[in-house]
Amino acid sequence: MSWFAEEFEKFFRQQSFRAIFTLLCAKFLFGVGLGALLASYFQAYDWILWGWLLIIVSLLLHIPAIYAVLIKK
Repeated sequence: MSWFAEEFEKFFRQQSFRAIFTLLCAKFLFGVGLGALLASYFQAYDWILWGWLLIIVSLLLHIPAIYAVLIKK
């Protein structure tokens, strides 16, 4: 393994399950929201609203997770 891969693995082993789970859920919601926004360009009704809502929820979920990762209480 490279040095970067070892450091990356060691860093994530130190994180709590809650922080990692929140980050994964937020990234999933961001992907779904982005997909909904892309689908809106195919003229499907109301996809724009759902896309932006999912992206906003995703970003709001990132705030406590990133705070927990960076502060390390």
